[in-house]
Amino acid sequence: MKRRDFLKKAVAGAAGTAAAVAAPAVIAGPKKLRWRMATSWPKALDTIYGGALTVAERVKAMTDGQFEIIPYAGGEIVGGLEVFDAVSQGTVQMGHTASYYYIGKNPSLAFDTAVPFGLNFRQQNAWLYNGGGLELSWFSLNRSFPVHI
Repeated sequence: MKRRDFLKKAVAGAAGTAAAVAAPAVIAGPKKLRWRMATSWPKALDTIYGGALTVAERVKAMTDGQFEIIPYAGGEIVGGLEVFDAVSQGTVQMGHTASYYYIGKNPSLAFDTAVPFGLNFRQQNAWLYNGGGLELSWFSLNRSFPVHI
């Protein structure tokens, strides 16, 4: 081998090694999450369905797009009154519904949302947080439910 050829290859190899060492390491970021949210509301109810959209938009903004929630109107994935079962069975990751739709499963679910002509919001919160409401709620009693508050 000629001395000049050897020097050219050695210099090229050293330069390649130096470039590899000097290059910043590429670290894989966290995997993006996409969850489906079944709702009980039609898109025409912009105040209630709009609340689900607002939650999805805010979560996406707070996580810089790393966690995306896609809301579906009632009937697109499951019927409006089947949201609870869809979340419980893992069909969807989230649900946006009113728990009093499911009082047949447990009567205390009526108090997790509201009772018409019942407690106002201050009374509801006082009962939940200071009157033992959370301890009596179905979510606390049923440990197999996938979401905990």
